[in-house]
Amino acid sequence: MAFNGYVLVIDDSITNQVLLEALLNEEGVRVETASSAKEAFQHISKEIPRVILLDILMPNVTGIEFLKTIRLEELTRYIPVFIITAANTDMYREQTMMLGATEFFPKPIDIPGLVKRVKEELSKI
Repeated sequence: MAFNGYVLVIDDSITNQVLLEALLNEEGVRVETASSAKEAFQHISKEIPRVILLDILMPNVTGIEFLKTIRLEELTRYIPVFIITAANTDMYREQTMMLGATEFFPKPIDIPGLVKRVKEELSKI
């Protein structure tokens, strides 16, 4: 089954990008990857993603700063954002959820759960 739109994976780890892209491609999901917020904004300026998978711990602009920024913009305010992070603390979970994150997946990732949730979001009209 093919899904409309694409998922944007933002993670400074190329390994994590490749893993998530392969898992989602296998399910018929188109994926774009970015290693930084700057790269992510370049993708977003061309086409708004349907879902964003976002790491918190990144150099320069953190995932939290990125999330704050997209929640201020009309075009990106309502994009579902799934946090995927090794920073599995209550503080990060609460902070990202208060900023409008849709889901919080600690690493190691519950892969079947993540894929299921992405497909659910992409199935919405």
